[in-house]
Amino acid sequence: MSPLLQWLVVAAVVLACSLSLLRRFLPRLSWQSQARLSYFLEREGRPAWLRRLGLALRPPIAASASACGTGGCNTCNGCK
Repeated sequence: MSPLLQWLVVAAVVLACSLSLLRRFLPRLSWQSQARLSYFLEREGRPAWLRRLGLALRPPIAASASACGTGGCNTCNGCK
């Protein structure tokens, strides 16, 4: 395997792990960043493929604390 290919594979794994940690420890920042990127890609005048990508990247609407009926999050992971 060439050194460039090895470097690209390692970089992809590190990026995936970093995104996973971001989503786990900073969920609001992660959600906001994903929403901003989605709306940026969906702007009027963008090519159709970019608009479809933006639509696919749109994050789900975040659940409020009252949605669980407990007044706050617990370990049920029902809001994920």
